[in-house]
Amino acid sequence: MNKMLIKSTLSNLFTVLCILIVIMGLISVVAVVIGIRPLVMISESMHPEVPKGSLVLLDTRSNVTDVAVGDNVAYVLGKVEAMHKVTGINPETGEVVVKPVAETDGKTVVTSDTYLGKEIMSIPAVGGWIRSVLNYRWVVIIAAIGMVVVGCIPRGKVDVTTAQGMVQQE
Repeated sequence: MNKMLIKSTLSNLFTVLCILIVIMGLISVVAVVIGIRPLVMISESMHPEVPKGSLVLLDTRSNVTDVAVGDNVAYVLGKVEAMHKVTGINPETGEVVVKPVAETDGKTVVTSDTYLGKEIMSIPAVGGWIRSVLNYRWVVIIAAIGMVVVGCIPRGKVDVTTAQGMVQQE
């Protein structure tokens, strides 16, 4: 293969990858600004409604008084974040009673202090992939910085007509 064609192709792929990274970053910033927070479902407690490994998007602008019976809400349980279905609401105290879908026993009371948000939507299997990437976050950060540095290195212009002509001759 022609060196110029390879350079041109790699340059185009690098440009597309950089644009995708910028777009994903912008989407993340916009989501935070409008009050959407991601949560990765790490347990089977909401199966089959929300399978383990799902990416759940939470509305953090809502508060504990905005939920209704049947909603899925996320809250802090000790040192972990959990999500369960609302089974009852105490109108006097404003506390919400939740329980896992997969279990018949067990209830937890969610207060405004422990409430994180209400589920907007969940995307099965995506959360597991994101969690895997975040486990290697330093590798991802170093790779992104490397891409930016390589992208800033001036490159010579590639004559596309010459590169295309070379391909046709082969």
